[in-house]
Amino acid sequence: SGSDSDDEESASGGGDRRIAGRGNGDNHYNYNHQGRPRSYQNRQNRDLYYDEANERTSLLPPSGISSQEGERGSGSLDYRPRTADAPVGKDGRTDGRHSSRYLAEQWGQEPTERWDNREVAVVGRKNRVERSRRKKKKTDRRRKLSSNTEDSDYSSDGSYYSSDTSSSSDHDYRRWAKKRAKMFHKERTKLIAQWKEEARAEAELARKQQEANRWHKRLGRWMEQEFTSITDSTMKFFATVETFICNLPLTIGAVALATVTLGVVWFKFAEENLDSCEPVHFHSSQCTFPEFPGCFYCDTSETMYKVAVNFHFGCSAFAGVLSMAFVAKCLLAWRVVLDEMSSPTMASPAGLLCMTTVCVFAGRGWIGQLLVSVAAMLHLGMVCWFIYMALAYHIMPEPSWFPNTVGVGLSAVKTWLYYPMPGHFLMAISLSLNFFFFPISLIRVYLNNKISAPVCWIQMSAPAISLYALTIMAQPSFEEEHPDVTRFQKVHRMVYLPCMHGLFALAVVGFLSSVQSLYARWDSFKKKEFSPAHAAFCFPTLAHANAIQAYRAAVDAFSDIKPGTPLKIALYVYWVVILVGGTIVTIWISLKFFYMLPSWTLVDVADEEEPPAPNETTLKDVISTGETLRQPFVSPAVLQANETGALIYIPRGPDGRGRYVRTRRLPALGFEPTMNWSEMNAERDVLLDWVAKNPPRRRKKTLSVPGIDFSYGFGESIGTGNTGVYNLEAGHDRAWSMGGHVDVRDRRSMYDPSYY
Repeated sequence: SGSDSDDEESASGGGDRRIAGRGNGDNHYNYNHQGRPRSYQNRQNRDLYYDEANERTSLLPPSGISSQEGERGSGSLDYRPRTADAPVGKDGRTDGRHSSRYLAEQWGQEPTERWDNREVAVVGRKNRVERSRRKKKKTDRRRKLSSNTEDSDYSSDGSYYSSDTSSSSDHDYRRWAKKRAKMFHKERTKLIAQWKEEARAEAELARKQQEANRWHKRLGRWMEQEFTSITDSTMKFFATVETFICNLPLTIGAVALATVTLGVVWFKFAEENLDSCEPVHFHSSQCTFPEFPGCFYCDTSETMYKVAVNFHFGCSAFAGVLSMAFVAKCLLAWRVVLDEMSSPTMASPAGLLCMTTVCVFAGRGWIGQLLVSVAAMLHLGMVCWFIYMALAYHIMPEPSWFPNTVGVGLSAVKTWLYYPMPGHFLMAISLSLNFFFFPISLIRVYLNNKISAPVCWIQMSAPAISLYALTIMAQPSFEEEHPDVTRFQKVHRMVYLPCMHGLFALAVVGFLSSVQSLYARWDSFKKKEFSPAHAAFCFPTLAHANAIQAYRAAVDAFSDIKPGTPLKIALYVYWVVILVGGTIVTIWISLKFFYMLPSWTLVDVADEEEPPAPNETTLKDVISTGETLRQPFVSPAVLQANETGALIYIPRGPDGRGRYVRTRRLPALGFEPTMNWSEMNAERDVLLDWVAKNPPRRRKKTLSVPGIDFSYGFGESIGTGNTGVYNLEAGHDRAWSMGGHVDVRDRRSMYDPSYY
């Protein structure tokens, strides 16, 4: 048994040398003459030895990498890696051809002795034979032991005994150690390959950075970044401009008309007060601006005259830009324009843009003739459409009607300059509507406090436009240039001035009505925030001043009243007061209007529940209730406009497409300031109570409520029936949108402002 243990220790020692000798020569172990470590003689310390050996070998470089590389012929052995085709024995050793002596002979060197070489050159062949003999003896002993005992025996004292337990455990342990060493070797190889790859990547990155840091590369990157930044800013700017134009309020026409009128009245004021200007007859060949009331022949080289005429041209140019902006809105967002034209409340300021166009471009050559003709025809069509809507909604005349109806008289006088007969036709329509609508509007404004203050202020515009137009179109011929007057011309001269006196009286009554209505509604109106509806205070005042100037010119030309009389002095003072007051109001409101305009056009509706379409409001069944001369409720058309809001354009998203949504986050709807929820609830309750007590009569033949059916381009079901792009599921959940009839008295409980 002692010899067996020695043989096993010798075999294990050989295995230990193989494990410890796989690396370079820096790991120094002390071996005895049998190749066995002196510090691990007994079996109890063998495990510690294997752990230390494997731990040291885990730090060695992988096979093929030598830590002592040197030049050939340097005197030290140049180690080469064991090739893949080297034969390996059963004990894990190579044959003699790959021993240190064989390698030394191949490289022309003397054989040297190394303590950690796989083959010890000093022992030589004798030791190999001796190891083979010991191994053979050991194998024979194991075979005998296995034949004598199959599984296990017990000793005499009853303890368990296995003859081959010790030797088999040593063999398994050595196999496990070799496997772990191979595993560590593979892991080291993988890590080294990874390190090399990372090093190559870092080197390549450094090279690219060095290449990118060259001046021409930096210049190219800077130019690309600047170009991208400029392109993004430009696209963002154009998107903002598009949204700004698409959401322009129609009341911008009031500011445009007030601006062009401001240039006219101050130009006539300068002509009347300059010494270099002499008054001439309207039909005289010396009249420089026949489209304006009161003609003068002036010295155009005088400085003040140049200032006045340039101010007039500047105001006209600015007003022309505003009118062309509305044309751009019609081209870019025609769906918004159609939606605005489907409500009498929203469409009330539309005629002002036609009036501005004819005032700006009249007398500007063939382009002006074309634009004036087109604007006049559009205004005539607007008259017909607005009257149709008024009949469909069963509403009565009020001052907000005048821009779309009586205002056609301003288009008539400009058309008359090119085409006399169409001009007279339009003028006849304007006078007829004025004499029919103005008295009713006077009574309703005085008796009905539910009409808003901006709408009531427009009262003075209807007679002012008629007076201004008739002073030009109805002016008799110049007797000095045409002495052969006919009987009709004599009668014309007789009735002309009395007609002007009558229209001037109507203009004064309209002005007093506007002032009285504003005074009566001031307490409620002053609480309203500034909105596009405030533009209604601009153009009526200056239109009234322009009408007074036209009347004064007619009195000076055809009246026998001497200059300096109290009547003419009163007229002059009245004209100057209205002119100065209207100018101050127009400048202040216009500046604030344009300051607030971006907030009215770029509306944030991200967190707003979209209001219903006009045909799905709670008032759709009572919209035909109509109005009376004196009524305790707000017009159903106004309440419906407040409930449905306005259709606006939302900027283009990542998909490059814009969309249309409804919103109540606009401070005004036409000339009507937007009501808050409490005001809307209160007025709605008053209307429903009045309808419950006074149900409308059943009419067999009625006009349908105007509605525009088209698709917004976002699907088959979204946008049809003028429904907008709100949530369809939420809309179907509402009881009043299911198509069934609901009693008017029950709608009050169904209306919840927080729902929107």
